[in-house]
Amino acid sequence: MRTLSLTLAAAMAATFAVPGHAQLGGLMKKAKAAAGVDKPAAVAKVESAPVGPVKVKPADRIDGPSLDLFARALTAEKNWLEERARIRTTLKSPEEYRRCSEVALAPTTPEAKKMMQDYLDAMASKDNDGSAEYMTKIAMAMKAQQDRIVQGKCGFDPSLYPPEPGPSALYHPSEHEAAKLVGMDQKRYALLKERITPFCNFDAAARGNGDVRVPGIGTGVYFVYEANEAALLTPRCGQLLAGMKAVS
Repeated sequence: MRTLSLTLAAAMAATFAVPGHAQLGGLMKKAKAAAGVDKPAAVAKVESAPVGPVKVKPADRIDGPSLDLFARALTAEKNWLEERARIRTTLKSPEEYRRCSEVALAPTTPEAKKMMQDYLDAMASKDNDGSAEYMTKIAMAMKAQQDRIVQGKCGFDPSLYPPEPGPSALYHPSEHEAAKLVGMDQKRYALLKERITPFCNFDAAARGNGDVRVPGIGTGVYFVYEANEAALLTPRCGQLLAGMKAVS
């Protein structure tokens, strides 16, 4: 499963801990890629975890509305990836696409003639005040026409549909697009992936009730979850893990 860098919470014999997203995310990502697994390595035993309540920063805390939005974002990301994969099966080679584009935009074609006439009409329009804004508007309209003509005759531009980045990549366009589609902050979306994965991969019986500490990589390092977060996540782990696997 592809997840971004996992957020670690350092709970070193303290009474509370906070997810260290910025500092430790890269470390977790490298460790995950090297191990080739999604489940965090439980290098510290549950019984060795510190006791006492945990405290999660408000900005990192998981609540019901954010979980609902997160589930919607997973669906949006899955759909976005599937559509791009479908388009890739239809693409011409770069050279075939280039030749097809040249033919499609040849000046003698009806489409190219109409495009040129539209340009001339716009230039002769009384709305043409000679401003840079107006000329930019004309240029953008002409470019949009060109794109429609080429796509209709040649399909999608293969340069816009490279293979999706791997799990260790620092940037995943699918996450940004999915977050935008559902109105969610992309960093929040990535953070929830990072926090939900270790909790849901941890043995349910070992979680117990109340606050939860999930062993991370390194002695005394834990992912921490307040009791309310654990109560929200537990019944939805199956659905959430399946959703994250679908976009890996």
